[in-house]
Amino acid sequence: MVKLHDIMTAPVVTFDPDISIREAAEALVAEGVGGAPTMLHGELLGMVSASDLLDFMASLPAEPDEVRDRTARGILDDHTVEEAMSRTPLRTAPPDLPVPLAADIMSRDGLHRLPVLDGARLVGIVSTSNVVSALASRRLDRKVLVFPRRSRTD
Repeated sequence: MVKLHDIMTAPVVTFDPDISIREAAEALVAEGVGGAPTMLHGELLGMVSASDLLDFMASLPAEPDEVRDRTARGILDDHTVEEAMSRTPLRTAPPDLPVPLAADIMSRDGLHRLPVLDGARLVGIVSTSNVVSALASRRLDRKVLVFPRRSRTD
């Protein structure tokens, strides 16, 4: 049976809680990921996603024109990932967890990524993309529901 360690992404892009919202947004774009764990001294503090950053940015007042033109420090430089991240309790999984069980957890809890911990040490991350790739390459031996089914109300 395929386990998380077989499909996880490692090493993992992580953020310190004190980096700015702007730096985090730029890093997500540069790394091509939709979210990352927030770590401090090897401890998982939370997760921050592009959606978390967008929600946080939307709650802030508009920036003056000179900031939008990149000629001045802006409001996104004055706020940190710690303010926007989703906090514990976080769902995590061990590296030897079968992928179908992880997919069930992700589907049930509406998660797009799941940190993989060996004890307390972050060793990887599994995203819905990892699960879909495993499905597409026929590495999974049964159908796995990655996104929850929507109920039809007619």
